Amino acid sequence: MNELLELRERLIRFYTDYDVYIRPLFRFALAVITFITLNDRIGYMSQLNNLLVIIILSVICAILPINGIVFIGTVLIVANSFGLNAGVGAFAVVLYLLMLLLYFRFVPRDALAIILTPVAGALHMPMTVPVVMGLMRGPVSAITLIFSVLSWSFVNSLPDTVEAVANAKGASMIDVVQAIPGAMMNSKTILMLVTFVVVFLIVTCIRELVSSHAWEISIIVSAIIYLGLMIAGASILNVKINLLMTVIETAVSIVVAFVFEFFCYNADYSHTEFLQFEDDNNYYYVKVTPKRRPRYNLEEEEDETEEVEADADEKRFVTRENNIYEKKFEGINLQSRLEESLKSLNTNQNGRENGADGSSRSSIARNAENDENKRRLNRTGDGENHQMRTSADEDSNSGIGGETIRLDPVSPKSGEKAKAENEANARDEDMGQTRIIRR
Repeated sequence: MNELLELRERLIRFYTDYDVYIRPLFRFALAVITFITLNDRIGYMSQLNNLLVIIILSVICAILPINGIVFIGTVLIVANSFGLNAGVGAFAVVLYLLMLLLYFRFVPRDALAIILTPVAGALHMPMTVPVVMGLMRGPVSAITLIFSVLSWSFVNSLPDTVEAVANAKGASMIDVVQAIPGAMMNSKTILMLVTFVVVFLIVTCIRELVSSHAWEISIIVSAIIYLGLMIAGASILNVKINLLMTVIETAVSIVVAFVFEFFCYNADYSHTEFLQFEDDNNYYYVKVTPKRRPRYNLEEEEDETEEVEADADEKRFVTRENNIYEKKFEGINLQSRLEESLKSLNTNQNGRENGADGSSRSSIARNAENDENKRRLNRTGDGENHQMRTSADEDSNSGIGGETIRLDPVSPKSGEKAKAENEANARDEDMGQTRIIRR
């Protein structure tokens, strides 16, 4: 068992590492198998019944998502139906258009079930489809099973019944179309529909309701129910079945289902633990079931651990040569260089601050000098006005012939010089302030 678990881990690891390549290859292989199976049953159109065409379509499906296989397979069925008869083709268009609309509306993730149903029927293990679907999907996926069975029944009815009616002399298109529903919904198809849906629902219920060994119980119970329904249904609906072949098919389906369970759901119920805790509002009952893991040899694990630790120690103490840039700075005390640069930066900053203080003081002195000049100019103007008024009074008192004594006022040139000096001082002040701001 441990060897199988190791093989499982290797396969899972391999798939995880190379899933980018594995998925397209899987879609390509699945498309080739599906298209060859369809052409083998209903290869009525010779242009499509060609290996080169199948390979080209399979390459396209490898690029597209997996629903691309469903769509292209549907196109092949419809095209081959037109190759048999126009009435059969028209019926196929209506049937598959309705099924595709419902499929993409409700269960677009169940493409594998629709694709693998005819493949499983051709490989004589039809029970695998409802069992695996019940283990992986919910009750809504029963729609997928119904569509799969109806589609495969339609494909099988064309060479068995409809072809004979279409090739009969005097058969009209209406006769061919009327023969299709009866050929599809025969007793065997009804038995398969009922059996598939019942088995699928039982597997789903057991998986949801049973906690321990749910998958194993589901597989075994579904096999028993499948055999019972097939035998009972065959006797009720008068369907001829090979009992021994049915038992063999069921046994093969059981093996395939257990292999699927081994890779997708491998729980170790022997180490199940139960936990119970609570908070202010609720009580919690938790069941923990670990997954099965391979048990490796402890001595090999210890040797591998020691080798890894030794390699890590060697890598930790390996010396390396300095590169070109490191050699360039050898012998240079970067810390002292940094301290010197910081000191010079502080000195320059202090000098700038002192210069700014000196310029501000000179601007204040200039402002005081300008104010003093303005006051002197005002006093000079007042004295000139007073002398002019005095001379006017003396002229009025002495008369026309009297001698007039007049005080000379301040010349206008001296006033202009004062104004020019004030303007020059104002400009110097503005220039000083501008220099402070720029610094």
